[in-house]
Amino acid sequence: MMTNAPDEGDVTGEMRHQLRAAMTLHAMGQIDGALQAAERIVERWPGYGQALSYLGQTLVTRKRRFAEGLAVLDRALEAAPTDPYILYTAAWCQEFVANALERPKGAHQPVAQDAATLYARARALLLAALALEPEDKLRGDVEDILDVIAKVTGEPWDEGEYARAAPRAR
Repeated sequence: MMTNAPDEGDVTGEMRHQLRAAMTLHAMGQIDGALQAAERIVERWPGYGQALSYLGQTLVTRKRRFAEGLAVLDRALEAAPTDPYILYTAAWCQEFVANALERPKGAHQPVAQDAATLYARARALLLAALALEPEDKLRGDVEDILDVIAKVTGEPWDEGEYARAAPRAR
């Protein structure tokens, strides 16, 4: 685990404010500005797992900078290894990249891993998130992605070890 990860008491209002500002830019469609803001946040607070998670996810899903984004998500996992939301985000991005490798739809930054490796890592991260007993909505999202991975790989994830969340209204 990284030693420079902030303690709960060190997670200042300024850190959260800066991340909210980056996410606001994102919501306004200013993805490049949001990425620049997120990069400044993680330069200043290199152990801020939520900012690393946001940056990595945005690099993967919005810029298709797969290798770079997955590396940032690895840093988020080091900074906050017991945060089920960060585990979920990292896993979802692994699944996103694996899917893109299997069904190319556009240019993307190459990655060293193959789709099978990415699916396996995503599955392991999602199972780790479930083991942390997340709130029901996140549990449902985790289970949805596990179901997608199981369908693609043919490897079931639920062997009666986990109580499934109640179905969500869609």
